[in-house]
Amino acid sequence: MTAAPTLHYDYIRPDALRINRFLFRMRAEVDLRKRYLQDPKTVVAEMGLSEAEQKAVLGRDVPGLVALGAHPLLAILLRIFADMD
Repeated sequence: MTAAPTLHYDYIRPDALRINRFLFRMRAEVDLRKRYLQDPKTVVAEMGLSEAEQKAVLGRDVPGLVALGAHPLLAILLRIFADMD
């Protein structure tokens, strides 16, 4: 018997706290978003993200971020806010 697919986002995995904190800050902090838009590589490096997380953030890769444990809404908001500013 196979398990039914999960339709809802589960709890944040402990190994995904760093990426979710970064994405939350990107949503909440206008100054951080502005810095990110001016120099994304430096901002991402300052956050202590893994190489895979950095690549996904810099590419604004929503499916990749979710696969790494990011909350889907925060991943989508990264793209929306970064594209809006």
